[in-house]
Amino acid sequence: MGQPKYLAVESIRGFACFMVLVSHLSLTFFPYLHAFDGKGDPSANPIQSFVHESPLGFFYSGTSAVFIFFVLSGYIFTKIALKHGGSERIISMSIKRYPRLMLPALGSCLLAYVCFRIFDLSDHRLTDWIHDYGNFSPSLIGAVYNGMFDVFFLSGQSEYNPVLWTMKIELIGSFVIFFLCFNKIRLGFSYLPVVSLFAVAFLLFLGSIDLGLGLGLLSFLGGFLFCLYGGMVGNKLSIALLVFGLYLAGVHNESWSYTLVVSLLGDMTYNFCNFLSGFFIVYAIIFNEKLNTLFSGRLGVFMGKVSFSVYLLHMPIISTFGVFTFVIFSRYINEYTIAAILTSVVSILFTYMVALVYYKLVDSQGMKVSDSLANLVVSRGFWGKLVKAS
Repeated sequence: MGQPKYLAVESIRGFACFMVLVSHLSLTFFPYLHAFDGKGDPSANPIQSFVHESPLGFFYSGTSAVFIFFVLSGYIFTKIALKHGGSERIISMSIKRYPRLMLPALGSCLLAYVCFRIFDLSDHRLTDWIHDYGNFSPSLIGAVYNGMFDVFFLSGQSEYNPVLWTMKIELIGSFVIFFLCFNKIRLGFSYLPVVSLFAVAFLLFLGSIDLGLGLGLLSFLGGFLFCLYGGMVGNKLSIALLVFGLYLAGVHNESWSYTLVVSLLGDMTYNFCNFLSGFFIVYAIIFNEKLNTLFSGRLGVFMGKVSFSVYLLHMPIISTFGVFTFVIFSRYINEYTIAAILTSVVSILFTYMVALVYYKLVDSQGMKVSDSLANLVVSRGFWGKLVKAS
């Protein structure tokens, strides 16, 4: 597809990560944008109520962003695995996937542990959502165990860094894609992708896997199929797909803008619409030349480059630097909304500055370690023989 398509994938990931960051800032300072606990008094929060009732929620839809991540991962892993190096490439990608995710995730848990031990910040005007973060007894051993094993292989949850709930899905989804790519190159079972789709859907229907894992795996599989069978679309159709995807991403079950959808889907509306939004948004941008070019700019590519670091670090930063900044602004500004907006802007800038440092010191080093490990394992022993045989 050429280099620009890869830049667009990076950029989409960057903007999706920004959506997660804004989502968690809104849950901290502007909870009525989400209104998960009720709309409150619309007259007291007119702007938040207006945005909540409109389809503009895609600006801060962290749930949609996660499904965008999963679709993108399925797409780009398939693209790389099938285009570069055949089965050797797939084996190498499989070996380094866990350390590639684990090392930065572990670093984020250790950073959160340090923040919990040093800082004790709160403000009664902020939401319980941010107050409850870190409300447990942290330990260094617990942080290491959680960041290395628990979030990947066991509970899939983290009190140290709640965003790590996606790591288990990322790891399992990655290996599903690697196996399907290996099948396409070496095994040749043509119906395996379709069987995989039906198997995941059936297990989800039975309740044998939880909703997050099931929808996440379906998103990975969608990205896989996009890569194999997706075709370029015209400008009008791509815009329509993108607008519809953004509309789905802005969903709130109590919003007037989604009354018809809720009447059809009921309690499934929020999860199902966010899940579908990832497919529409990713397809519209990747498979249209103009949108692809638009999303290949320097800002988006930079945001994508540091997106994993931003994703991992923003919760500890919001709970410490963000709360501290809000307290300082509140001393000099007697208006909550202005103080909260200024805090959000400063927190975003600070998060990206810290993330850039984290990317250079931790994330990029984690990539080098995982690459070295894969090269070492593939070049020796059983995996080396398997690669040569293939």
